[in-house]
Amino acid sequence: MTTPQSPSDPGETGQESRTAVAVGQRVRSPGWLGRASAVGFCVTLLAFVGSFVFALMNLDQFTLLIVPGWLQVVLALPYAIVVFAVGTVAGAVSGWRHSRWSLTARVHQTVLAALALLFVWQLTVLGFLP
Repeated sequence: MTTPQSPSDPGETGQESRTAVAVGQRVRSPGWLGRASAVGFCVTLLAFVGSFVFALMNLDQFTLLIVPGWLQVVLALPYAIVVFAVGTVAGAVSGWRHSRWSLTARVHQTVLAALALLFVWQLTVLGFLP
């Protein structure tokens, strides 16, 4: 077992430990978490909409009466969308409050946050969320 104080390879200068610390700091950064939530929101949204449209177009009329297992997974995605939407909004607020990014990036994050809120509202209206 190697530690940062005692590298196993004499030529190793702790580069791996410095990289691990840098990655750990980035993952805990509110700015990075806000942007990662926005990416997660977009990917989950596209997966939900695409899968639901596929289910409605390619399955018979009894699909919504007898819900298959894979459709139950698709119907659980709105809850993940809500979690990512909250992270996106929090990232936008943090970005403006602490001036974390450039003006363009802050506006982009704000637009994504507004779209996230609108989509969550639409999911609630359509009955996918309680």
